[in-house]
Amino acid sequence: MSIDIPSVAELHQAAESGQRITPEDVSVISHAESEYTGRGPVRGGPAATAQSIAMRQMNFEAKLDEVARKPQSQITLDDAQDIQSSESRAFERRPRIGSVSDQVWSIANRNEALGMTPTAADMMPIGTEVPPVGAEIPAYVTKDDARQAQRAESLVYGGQVPSYGIAASMQSAADKLDNLRRNSLA
Repeated sequence: MSIDIPSVAELHQAAESGQRITPEDVSVISHAESEYTGRGPVRGGPAATAQSIAMRQMNFEAKLDEVARKPQSQITLDDAQDIQSSESRAFERRPRIGSVSDQVWSIANRNEALGMTPTAADMMPIGTEVPPVGAEIPAYVTKDDARQAQRAESLVYGGQVPSYGIAASMQSAADKLDNLRRNSLA
């Protein structure tokens, strides 16, 4: 049985082109290299390189899974930086336009522009009351404001308006404002 062992340069080129190196690939390369050398994988050789690339790609996937579990409205610029850095290491090149990290940057920039990035109060455990901070000036949100936000979010989320999004929060605030007005007139 003869298995061609890819060179270190070929492995780097494969990673740069976006090819995934799986643990199974590492195993096959390692086994073939051991048969070829008669004493096991060589330090800095194809098996070690494949292992390194595979680990960086698995780290990228883990980081991506972590960010993907967050509601889109809570994705921050730090998340985008982490994903871009991880993707760069995994595929040995700066991510291109349209890449996963490019999409995460887009979401994070939108959240930053809309002021949707989480605050310390957002990070507090559920059920914890946020202490009042001085004299806060209430922000009034109209039904039209909420409608515009829903329209914008539906474009971003492919026709869906998530219940955790800014538009839902704006709708809730508009409803509360309407209720206050009705109760004060009654």
